[in-house]
Amino acid sequence: MTVFADTYWQAALEAALRATEEAEHVLVPAEFLPHHPRFAPLEYSWGLKGLARLAWCCSKDDVDRLAPWLHARTSSYVWSNEVFVLGGNFRWSRRADAESERHLVAWRERVARYRSGVPSRAANERLAFRREGDTAPAARGRRVLVVGASGMGNVGDDLLAQVVAEMLAETGANVFLSGPDIDPLRVASYDAVVVGGGGLIYASRDGANETQNLANYLKFGPICRHFRVPVALVGVGDQDHAGGLARDELTATFARNALSQFRYVTTRDADSSALLERLGARNPRTGCDLLFAWAERARAAVRPTAAQLRRIALAGELYRYRAVREGLGDGTGPLAACVQESELDVLVMSNDDVEHAARTRDALRRAGASASIVDLRGLDFDALVFLFASCRGLITTRFHGLVFAALAGAPVLALDVSEGKKARLLRELGASGSLLVDDEPVEQAIARLANAFEGRLEQVPVDRVLAHGRLADVHRRVLHALTRSSWRPLLRSADTGAPESRAPAVHVAARAAPLVRSARLTDEECAGLCWAASTVDTSGYANLGDSLSAVIVAGLSGRPIRHVSFDEPVTKLVAVGSIGHAIRRGTAVVWGAGVSIRGGVLAQNVPQTRYDVRAIRGPISAQHYRDFGISVPDVFGDPVWLLPSIVDEPVEKKYELGVIPHIQDVAHHHPDAPPRPDSLRYVVEEADAGSVIVLNTWHEPTWEGLLAKIRLLRSCKRIASQSFHGVVIAEAYGIPVLNFRYLIGAKNGPVRIRLDEDCSTDPRVWEFYKGGARPYFHMYSQRREERTDWDAVIRAIDELWEPFEYDPTPLVEAFPLPLAFDPLRERLSTHQHLEALRF
Repeated sequence: MTVFADTYWQAALEAALRATEEAEHVLVPAEFLPHHPRFAPLEYSWGLKGLARLAWCCSKDDVDRLAPWLHARTSSYVWSNEVFVLGGNFRWSRRADAESERHLVAWRERVARYRSGVPSRAANERLAFRREGDTAPAARGRRVLVVGASGMGNVGDDLLAQVVAEMLAETGANVFLSGPDIDPLRVASYDAVVVGGGGLIYASRDGANETQNLANYLKFGPICRHFRVPVALVGVGDQDHAGGLARDELTATFARNALSQFRYVTTRDADSSALLERLGARNPRTGCDLLFAWAERARAAVRPTAAQLRRIALAGELYRYRAVREGLGDGTGPLAACVQESELDVLVMSNDDVEHAARTRDALRRAGASASIVDLRGLDFDALVFLFASCRGLITTRFHGLVFAALAGAPVLALDVSEGKKARLLRELGASGSLLVDDEPVEQAIARLANAFEGRLEQVPVDRVLAHGRLADVHRRVLHALTRSSWRPLLRSADTGAPESRAPAVHVAARAAPLVRSARLTDEECAGLCWAASTVDTSGYANLGDSLSAVIVAGLSGRPIRHVSFDEPVTKLVAVGSIGHAIRRGTAVVWGAGVSIRGGVLAQNVPQTRYDVRAIRGPISAQHYRDFGISVPDVFGDPVWLLPSIVDEPVEKKYELGVIPHIQDVAHHHPDAPPRPDSLRYVVEEADAGSVIVLNTWHEPTWEGLLAKIRLLRSCKRIASQSFHGVVIAEAYGIPVLNFRYLIGAKNGPVRIRLDEDCSTDPRVWEFYKGGARPYFHMYSQRREERTDWDAVIRAIDELWEPFEYDPTPLVEAFPLPLAFDPLRERLSTHQHLEALRF
């Protein structure tokens, strides 16, 4: 049997398997666990003292994973290679051979060194947070270690550690965080240890052995008892009712022995409390998930008042559920029609989500949705609340996805088994209507998912969320009791004779950095400008709308332009494009940019950035900034409107109709790339090929490449554009145009959009037209999976288009650099400095 390519590991596995002939159980590394039913994690040793005929196979580097009693002289060893040792607490029928004895010398030296107090692992603790003015942990502070899953790529686990740390800081403690892979000798240096919170109590999932997870955390009960360090298990829950705990007597014995060593135990729901009590925990107390401790903070956090139209978020391992597998499939299932033209975010809340998110995104795109992956790892709490509050709804299999939706007030549909942790939480919150169980009839489940994709979801009652959050005091009281009962005598303050105290951390909603006016934009006559330039990821090609930022600013100012990255800590101009939210650090001088609340990026960047807003694309973008206290003048408009004053060469009209897809509907990055083959609305039959042209907005990243694309667009007598800047450019040059996309619920054909009502379509197009004189505009709705009647599109444009009436005077007056010419009355006389631009 060959499992491992490494010969040392393979030999150790074979030795461990042979040990089952004499031992009742063999404790092994996690990688060995699937290979025999009587294998168990090495860390079980901490809860199995006194159990007869116990063997173990341990790496020489993992001496700390075994309890000290296994290192005693009574231990016997039967085999070793250069890496592993096989031992046990009984006398083997065979003896170690000469080669094993030679290798065992090194093992015995390591055991002796460890027993003398020399740790075998480097420190991996980290200070939870520094208080203002601190340069190092306070020498007189009390030291508490919080052990959990933080720092392992899971949003929920990271925040749970912060909540526990904040509660402990209320007592004046110095709080350190660690994963479970910490040497027990280091645990001995702390005044108390807290394990949790989160779903740590399980030994199997989907039938697979996950006893290693149980061992990782429950071992701290016996470890702390051994070193006489008080320990609490706080805010924990089970996964899928922790069915694997009863699968074998060894696991149950370990759990009982380990749990009995915790001085305090709190859980996040009553079922978890009942389970732990059956397993031997002493008086477990029921609270809530620790994140609900910040319910009031979530309520006070900044939330968008200008909602994102039809933006549904998805999170988790959705394809584990039959309704998703059959409903969405590879993008051609019955749910495909529900997501066309939808704006969907696929959230990554954990390292485990990455692969699932890619599969979900690709299926959604094949179905015709605009779907992007949004990585939440590393975002702070306020930014996450903002992100979830900006969604029209959430479909999730993630427990903390559900928790965040509840905290942010976002409508939600949670997929779960009938007695799963999400199902239990929703029942507790009085929101069972937000639950979709896996055993629901598949046709009915698909219908509920269709409603969810169309925005028909239920919201968790706010009053129930706040009431549930008050259960966090159960955890707080236990943490305070643990610290009061565990301290070694405190040093007294030399000045007052009183124990040193610390104020608890205070959280405030994210706000903008101070407003800066008259920020300097030039360095030796070269203006620093942010725009989304070409990259390796775009195959070296640039997108027309983004490139025009450099053209407009260079043209109006008459000076060279220096490309500046979004996060460079300098003063930088932010002009064309939906990038106003993405600027981080330094000072953003905003002139005409759009702002999105997608992905919570704005909430994350605002506290790190200063703003000098001179003009903005429209009222939706303005409100996104104003929600954070950023001052925004009522100067609206897209600077691309001024393009004809810079590029005004004569162009021959060759095509009756030019059709511009959004770049997400283009097959690949190239100026001549066709639309994606599954987007049938862009198919042009042979009979129309001479009069209808489909063009995209990718161009060579040079001045000539950009001009070629503008000339092609201007050679069309009419434009139907899904691209936002295709609409703006056409309107600027007076080319009759309609926005071309599918409007949910509309039939194929022209649609009148009223601007005195809430935005019901692309918010970029809506706020562009909102800056004009008319209270409406027209678009052409066309389903993605149906071929277009191009004659009908041409007739609609001819009948409905009216020249756009817009006064750009305030926009021009707000330009933050000296003007090289007056674009309202003149045309740029030379393109010499523009020819050097690279996009």
